This record gives sequence, C-alpha cells and structure tokens, in this order.
Amino acid sequence: MKTKAPNFVSRWAGTVKSFNNTGVLLIMLLFIVIVVIVAGPAKFFNPGNLTSMIRSVSVVGIMACAFTLVMVTGNIDLSLGWMVGLGACICAANSAHTVTAILMPILVCGICGAFNGLLVGHLKLNAFITTLGTMYIFQGIAYLYADAQQKTMIGTNGSPVLKFLGQGSLLGIPVPVWLFFLFALIFGFILSRTGFGTRVYAVGANSVVSRFSGISSGSVIFTTYLLGGLVAGLASVIFFSKVMATQVYSGQGLEFSVLSGIVLGGTSVTGGKGNVVGTVLGVVFVGILLNGFTLMGLSANVQYVAQGLILLIAIRADAMQSRGLR
Repeated sequence: MKTKAPNFVSRWAGTVKSFNNTGVLLIMLLFIVIVVIVAGPAKFFNPGNLTSMIRSVSVVGIMACAFTLVMVTGNIDLSLGWMVGLGACICAANSAHTVTAILMPILVCGICGAFNGLLVGHLKLNAFITTLGTMYIFQGIAYLYADAQQKTMIGTNGSPVLKFLGQGSLLGIPVPVWLFFLFALIFGFILSRTGFGTRVYAVGANSVVSRFSGISSGSVIFTTYLLGGLVAGLASVIFFSKVMATQVYSGQGLEFSVLSGIVLGGTSVTGGKGNVVGTVLGVVFVGILLNGFTLMGLSANVQYVAQGLILLIAIRADAMQSRGLR
C-alpha cells in the first residue's frame, strides 16, 4: 500500500519542479558558482562580507515576501523604493522616540500602500502607470519631509531597540534574517493555506471569472497593496537602523531588486502563479549576484545592466512556459 506524501512535501516538490521546467534554477546556480569563483572564495566567504550580505538580502526579502501577493494578482508596484525612502526619513526624524520611530513609518507606508490599492484595486487603474505616478508623489513627499534634496538624516538617539533591529543578532544570526524567515513563513502560509490566498491566485489567474465566482477582486488587490505597504514600513525601519542614518534617495532602486527576486523565484508577471519559497530563492540569488559584482569592483551602472538582463531572461522563460501550458 502506497503512502501519500505529506502536503508540505508535495508543495516543495512542486516548487522545485516548476524551477526545473523553466530552467531558471539551473541558471541561478550556475551564476552563483561563476560569481564566487571570479570574485574570489576568500573575499566572498569572509565572515564580515557574508554578514553584510545577508543583512541586505533580508531587508529586500522581507519586502519581496509581501509583494509576492501583489505580483500573484497580476499587478506591480514601482513606488516601493521611494516608499521605503520616505519611511526611513520618518524613522530618522523620530529616532529619539523609539515607539514613534517604529510605528510612524509603518503607518505612513501602510497609507501609501492603501492609496495604491485604492487606485489599482477599486478604481481599476493600470498598476504600472499608477504606481509610476505614485512613485513621484512619494518621492516629492520624502524631499519635502527632509526639507532638502539629497539630505543625509542621522538618528538623534542611539536607540538600543532600533540598533537591535538593524544591527543585533539572536543565537549568532542577524535579527533581519530572523524577520525574513518569519515573514516568509507568514506570507507562505497566507498564500498556500488560507482562503484569502486562494482568492489571490484566483484574481491573478482570471479576474473576470473570479468576480463571477463571488470574489471581490478590488478588495483582494487593495488588501495585497495594504499588506505590502505595512511591511515596507517595517523594512524602512530596518533599512535605517542598519547604520542609524539614511538619505532621501536611499531606497531608490529597491523595487528593482524586489521585482527581480520575485520574478526569478517563478512568480508570473501576468499573475496567477508564484509562491514565497521561490521568492526567497530568487532574492537570495540576486543578493549573492550583486555582492559578487561589488567584490569584483564593478560599478553600480554595470550591476544594473547585468541585473536587468537576468530579469529579462526570467521573464522570457516565464512567457515560454505560459505558452507551453496553453
């Protein structure tokens, strides 16, 4: 008599199978090996470098776990980077008051996410154009709040709680890594084990059919953007507390790293497909890649080109698989 494999085993196996079908996993592994060899194992595996890398990866990963839900609905958020920049500025300005420094960025970024969700989910505006517009709105608000372009904002108080969030460790593992793991579990559970997660997949697969099935696509999309904003607010606190300083434009480009990790993790850009396990793998890959490029001495501009090319490869693989499934 055959025994049925546990459900979670089946899900992990399905994730690996999905990666193998597109070939993305093999490409990712090959790139990692090449990067480590070229950058130099001694430099790459230096404890200081690894610690710095996993802290940076964790901040991106925390956001990517939440925004996987947005992508699964078939939408996107280009305003994420400036949302984080605004939150970090608010955290810096209120760093003398620990509770305010943590809660205010979460609240403000949550409002930003809700604003995006209202426009995209309920007013049915195009997500790409809408969040491109709100990106400039959040950018302007951040500059107005900082009261000067490209102003460096330094924390006025060495809050032990803030420092712990960005610089502390538990059992020898950085706190941001624990938070990354926690949010991966939370959003993985939401997507795979809850009715809301089922509705997220349904909206992404076919919003018209889901609406006839009694699912409010607008409310689902609004909720995913709201959750993404709240998590971005927490990420902005960690982002600031890593060095207890920030600049208005510090979050610029973060949305690109988040998007790259999600798409490389197997989430379809057209919606209806994706999972948090894949997102975690994708974000880690992007982090290793960018760290290796830095160790090689490549400029930020060259890194953007390389990351963009890899993202295009992942999108192409997703498009080929979608056509194959049809």
